[in-house]
Amino acid sequence: MRVSLDNLRPDMVLAADIVDGGGRLLLPGGTVLTEKHLRYCQMWGIVDAEIVGDEAAEDQAEATIDPARLAEVEALVGARFVHVSREHPAIEALFRHCVTTELKKRH
Repeated sequence: MRVSLDNLRPDMVLAADIVDGGGRLLLPGGTVLTEKHLRYCQMWGIVDAEIVGDEAAEDQAEATIDPARLAEVEALVGARFVHVSREHPAIEALFRHCVTTELKKRH
């Protein structure tokens, strides 16, 4: 699962390599993060990383959301997507990400 730099913590495990804009390897996948790694990520300008996690647990947590609350947030976020087609997979993924983020903010 992708985690923002602000939410990365020591002892999390990288699921994928972290590379810079030029493709240079900064940290390999499988690395167990330390405070030092997190400071380096800040210095390198890394904004997020792919972390080994339990996606099934996340999916289950999303499935337990109150349907009325979900509909409210989807309508709110949907207003931001009125000028694009959500049929495109990338746009739909972005929409779902925005809905999830908004739900977390309201939790």
